[in-house]
Amino acid sequence: MKLAILVSSGGAAFEQVARIVRHDGIDFTVITDRPCGAEAVASRVDANHIRIEERDRRLFSAKVAASLGDLRIDNLLLFFDRLVSKELFDHVDTFNIHPAALPAFKGLRGVEDAYQAKVRLLGCSLHRVDQSMDGGELVSQIACGVDPQWSLSRWQKRAYLMKVYCGLVWVSQALRIEIPRTPVNASHGLPEKWMASFRELQALEGETVV
Repeated sequence: MKLAILVSSGGAAFEQVARIVRHDGIDFTVITDRPCGAEAVASRVDANHIRIEERDRRLFSAKVAASLGDLRIDNLLLFFDRLVSKELFDHVDTFNIHPAALPAFKGLRGVEDAYQAKVRLLGCSLHRVDQSMDGGELVSQIACGVDPQWSLSRWQKRAYLMKVYCGLVWVSQALRIEIPRTPVNASHGLPEKWMASFRELQALEGETVV
């Protein structure tokens, strides 16, 4: 199974996803638009890497779609801080992980906006990408309790763990693993070996989100 990640950051959440599913026959391709930490992550997890340095949104999206077409990849996940256009999502199944319980706190500062609002639940959403800002069809959501008195860094750590979890849901969907319609924070039918690895990651980070 070939899957692609479009990323413009350090790639920490993707690295954990790749490590958890590394024995399941998945060939990842990492696409970046600039030098960033995710390029080193691609090397560490033996993923292919492509850099496409194009600032025009439509041209960039078209080039990503063309590259994925050449590689016969039709499933893409965004860990990305730029908008993409229909030149990409009309041709490739494109998904995004947003660190908030959509439709609340859309945009690039989901965690920070939720923190400023002093909410008691922090969410994370896996959704399809369309022409709207974080408005595509929801695939999965989880949420965990937070305390407004905690530091922002602790909120961000919980958001990071939830992004890893939603990334695993995305992989399971691509592999067509049977996922029942489950309540928030149920296991989503993920393989037990993935859940065991995710629980180990939570223990390492000292936080529990699922």
